[in-house]
Amino acid sequence: MTAEGGIMHTTSTPLPGIGTLHVLAARDGHRVGVVRHADDRRELVVYDPADPDTRLTGVLLTAAEAGVLADLVGAAGPVTHCARLDRHAGGVSVLQVLIGTDSPRVGRPLAGTGVDGAAIVAVVRGEHVIPAPGPGLRCRAGDVVVVIGRPDAAFEVIDAVT
Repeated sequence: MTAEGGIMHTTSTPLPGIGTLHVLAARDGHRVGVVRHADDRRELVVYDPADPDTRLTGVLLTAAEAGVLADLVGAAGPVTHCARLDRHAGGVSVLQVLIGTDSPRVGRPLAGTGVDGAAIVAVVRGEHVIPAPGPGLRCRAGDVVVVIGRPDAAFEVIDAVT
């Protein structure tokens, strides 16, 4: 692949029983990888520039966190969506996600976004709160979708919404 100002090299390596490792060799010699686990988790890996086979650190991300990071890395302007997490006692989380103007969910209904263990409890649209929105409610850019549930399930709903 060509990149502005030089050549960018990427490789993909199957990791049996784990997933696939994708590595980007940047023009400045640094190497960054992403492991796409079979269970949809992502792991960001940073390699030692002095020894390209030595891993310096890794960060395990949910699919939702990986999506937000991808937006931040590739964003030419403002981030198109973001999530805020508030953890509460008993393993219950509240997530809020902003539907951006280029979100694939704009104009589409909320149907098909629910999972066991979490639910969309409200949509904030401008000054109005729509409690317990039905599956037929169509998302608009600027909507804030509020999800409550187990942390893992809540992030699955956010993935489906974004």
